Amino acid sequence: MQVTELNIYPIKSTQPTQVSQAFVESKGLNFDREFMITESDGKFITARKDLELYRLTAFPISTGLVITHTSGQKCVALYQDFLEEQSSEVWGTHFNSKVADKRVNQWLSEILGREVQLRWLGNQSQRVVENFAENPLSFADSNPVTLMSLKSLEQVQEWSPIPIEMARFRPNIVIDGNIAFEEESWEKIQIGDVLFTKSALCTRCILITRDLNSFELDPKAEPFRTLKQHHCDEKGKPVFGIHLVPQSSGVIRVGDKITVKS
Repeated sequence: MQVTELNIYPIKSTQPTQVSQAFVESKGLNFDREFMITESDGKFITARKDLELYRLTAFPISTGLVITHTSGQKCVALYQDFLEEQSSEVWGTHFNSKVADKRVNQWLSEILGREVQLRWLGNQSQRVVENFAENPLSFADSNPVTLMSLKSLEQVQEWSPIPIEMARFRPNIVIDGNIAFEEESWEKIQIGDVLFTKSALCTRCILITRDLNSFELDPKAEPFRTLKQHHCDEKGKPVFGIHLVPQSSGVIRVGDKITVKS
């Protein structure tokens, strides 16, 4: 088995940036979900409700971030301009993050049609991964890294009444796989020089029903409905992919082999 694709999402809930290699640190892939867009009170904004986020793509540069919109507009956010620190929130957890300057926030507010802000983790995240206190957490929902298998996608596609792409599931690491859903039984794996521990299964939400061309939610809630019928956890929540927590740092690359340790 090997890695077939690597993705980072510099701004939470926006489009991925595909890379051929990535440096893995304790909080995940470098540049992954280090920024997020919030309401003016710091509450995170998600593409589950705001489809406009799917029209945004972010590219890390040495001095900050270049944000592009499907309309052709772009904006540059510089690290040096994130000066003010305010409280922010992701799924009920509250912590401080740095707020972008007025110029960047005004540009994003015009895009989304209301007052919003861009937040940056800063040099040190104030969040930690549940049950992994040594691992800081980015703006990701709950865990540093997600891994998904093309073999598992093939099985879901057989069940699904609509065509589905891996990108709907927003993976960091995509592998080819041997058997559908075998990744769910893994406890520890190695990719390149990096060791990972599985922390949880990826339970899925309505976001996977957002069409990647129209950006609209599927009227029949597919493939969420298909997963809920065919592949759930013990609580009845649809599952696709696994969450990983890095136990070491290093570079992983497309083409790296996956070694199952346990």
